[in-house]
Amino acid sequence: MLLVGSLLALVSGMFNAGAAWLEKREGMRTAAGRRGLRLLAALARRPAWLVAMVLSALAWVGEAASLALAPVPVVATLRNAGRGLLVVGGGRWLEERFSPIEVAGVALASAGGAITAIGAAHSAIVRKPLSNWTELAVGASCMLAAGLVAALSARLATTPGERRRKAAGVATGVAVGLLFAGTGVFTKEIGDRFAIYGVGGLTAVLPSAGLWLMVVMSVWAQSLLQQAFRHANAASVSAANASVASLGLIGAGFVLYREHLPGGAGAVLLVGGVVVCIAGTVLLLASRPVSVAEAGPGPA
Repeated sequence: MLLVGSLLALVSGMFNAGAAWLEKREGMRTAAGRRGLRLLAALARRPAWLVAMVLSALAWVGEAASLALAPVPVVATLRNAGRGLLVVGGGRWLEERFSPIEVAGVALASAGGAITAIGAAHSAIVRKPLSNWTELAVGASCMLAAGLVAALSARLATTPGERRRKAAGVATGVAVGLLFAGTGVFTKEIGDRFAIYGVGGLTAVLPSAGLWLMVVMSVWAQSLLQQAFRHANAASVSAANASVASLGLIGAGFVLYREHLPGGAGAVLLVGGVVVCIAGTVLLLASRPVSVAEAGPGPA
């Protein structure tokens, strides 16, 4: 089951990377003055953006299944493996330019995920459905934290300077990651209920607070994500939100589900992988945007 869950997590990450590429491309072709639900409504009329939403939905199904089959740290971090594809795709098709620090940040965020997964490979799978009150507390905490970070990034976006604008995009990606950490918990809840009850899991999912909180938080996260893509390249934004979401979900695994820390070398790898993920995100926040003049001509 661990192997199947790990493969599903990898596929989920690759689908998310493909969705992010399409969302970035379509978002840049949509009127810059639109924000929030107006921006989503405009994007919903673009077929390629709808394809991105289908990829995101498939990625979510894969994530829910993988969380029911593999430990949380394995799933949470293997999803990051596809982020490197956005550096290649961003340079080739989105005409994005990356500084060496940005490439290092994306690489560290992805490598940290792989290291953490190896460290947690022998952790036990815990299926412990949460109460509605606990789900409400998780949703409220994630939305409050995301709101504070989004407000900070909005202020950064209005201050002059390309570097601050790029930092605002990555910071907005962090806000998205906080929301995705909460939706990740709710995704695990849905996957666990189906794993425990089979088809009857639907009757356990529908009345849960997590399902409806996940819908609200997903819409908000999509709105923020489109804004983030307008300020920074897709790979940096996606690496930031995936790293924060992964670390948040790992923390939830230990706090909410009482998953046990691995011992010995496993513990060293798990903690080391988390540190590497954080280092990658910090590099992305601190990196300087690359101008076209510095980067030279774009790809043919």
